Amino acid sequence: MFRGADDWNRIYEEESRPGWDMDGPTPLLAELLGEVDLRPGAHLAVPGCGFGHDAAELARLGFEVEAFDIAPLALQGAKARHGDSVRWRLNDWFTTDAGPFDAIFDHTCFVAMEPARRESYAQVTRTRLAPGGLWFGAAFHDTGDRVGPPFAVEREAMQALIRGAGFDLRLFRDATQSHPRRAGREFLWVAAKE
Repeated sequence: MFRGADDWNRIYEEESRPGWDMDGPTPLLAELLGEVDLRPGAHLAVPGCGFGHDAAELARLGFEVEAFDIAPLALQGAKARHGDSVRWRLNDWFTTDAGPFDAIFDHTCFVAMEPARRESYAQVTRTRLAPGGLWFGAAFHDTGDRVGPPFAVEREAMQALIRGAGFDLRLFRDATQSHPRRAGREFLWVAAKE
């Protein structure tokens, strides 16, 4: 069943630090930035930003960043932790009119989507990019016994989804710098809008 803004907000209400929050940027961000050609000043988006650690790190590195979440309490926490270095947007990624972006970094938004929404999510993400823009991120291929979210995605299914949405898949490999709680369970991708 689709989780709406109220459902996500309730999690932030009940948990001061939800289980997906690593209390800092994911180590995968540095690993992925080493694989892409993005110059400081590039316009980036971070959908499903939560408390905004990744978005704030991208801004610290010199990118112009817009970070999106549908949970007001997530963005309230992001602002409290990171101030105004990022443009925080209370928007649904599926309906916002934001963009176009030079790149979109996705760490936890895609895997939070119910599998039935993945194709639409990839298509919407493509529409938010400038020509040649990059969609790069990480996803779980293994979530253990957890039913979800997060929802695991098989590597082959993710590759097919990326290509089917009109992206040129430039990199796809297992992550080597995952947070210890996620080690051995994530893969990375870099894809360009064709």
